Amino acid sequence: MQTTTSPTGTTVQPQRARRRKGIGFWIGRAVLGLVIALVALAASGAIYQAAATAIDRRSYPPLGQLVDVGGYKLHINCIGPTNTGNPTVILEGGLGATSSAWAWVQPDVAETTRVCAYDRAGTGWSDPTAELHDAYHIAKSLHTLLQNANVARPYVLVGWSIGGLYVRAYADQYRADVAGVVLLDSASPDQCTSTPAAQARCNTATRMSAIMPALARIGVMRVMSRFQPASGLPEPQSAEALAAAAATKDWDTLTAEFLASPATYAQARASVFPAGVPLFVLTATDHDTPPDLEQLWQGWQNDMATLSTNRVHQVVVGAHHTALVLAAKDAKASVAAILQVVAAVRTGQSLTP
Repeated sequence: MQTTTSPTGTTVQPQRARRRKGIGFWIGRAVLGLVIALVALAASGAIYQAAATAIDRRSYPPLGQLVDVGGYKLHINCIGPTNTGNPTVILEGGLGATSSAWAWVQPDVAETTRVCAYDRAGTGWSDPTAELHDAYHIAKSLHTLLQNANVARPYVLVGWSIGGLYVRAYADQYRADVAGVVLLDSASPDQCTSTPAAQARCNTATRMSAIMPALARIGVMRVMSRFQPASGLPEPQSAEALAAAAATKDWDTLTAEFLASPATYAQARASVFPAGVPLFVLTATDHDTPPDLEQLWQGWQNDMATLSTNRVHQVVVGAHHTALVLAAKDAKASVAAILQVVAAVRTGQSLTP
């Protein structure tokens, strides 16, 4: 390849070389522009997320009270009669669920006895915390909340999904407080270790959960929540639950609870159920899982029913895992199970199938 010299003595590169340099230059400019656009989009998403979260806070004030539990506050909402001798029902939700999720259950139970729904640290109207989010720490914070809020004992604990493991930890640590337990399609301590398929599902969920908080911070999870199926809850609880599902702190907490689940499984497995305490196990049959995992789930439910000699195990055929709380029709079975345990506590008689 030849070069030419200009009259001034400078070397002039061939046209092809200049063209190559130009193409590389414009590719670089395009990549830089794309990076700038992505950064601007993320910044816009973060502004949108912050503004929308502030609007949600103003639109949906807490229904109950905020109680200090040692440097941060938890939200608890108690309704129903406060007669002496009535057990107080304590509702413990599933992963990511808030106190609003109990809209079909709590009012019906409140016609018979006092019932409290609360938000775990970092969810709903409760403050976030730097404490661990395993079963023992969640049980400890709930115990402090109930004491500081002057919620009368004894308690009938109701645990839905992973909340069932938190309830088992509470019943083990604070046995004198617990008069009865209801497990609504409770998670099992063995669900992530039982088979290679179960392990794979949990590993995939763990990897996905790690990126959720980052996406929530730039508004992605808020946008995605608008395309989710209706919760099935009445208003305003449906809108409250939707607002919580879009909040950054709730995604932080959901991820923290999920990452703490191996410790939670171990703690629940090691817990000892209070002898003779009435136990009602209510089980759904639809979990969007392969038949082999569904069969395992039903086996785990049978195992949970053996935690107490004073127990009832009922299967709600055709009910989805979430329907026992979020669907008006199937939530009636949950209400009936809770009230049966309340009656057993009041009368001192054993549960009857």
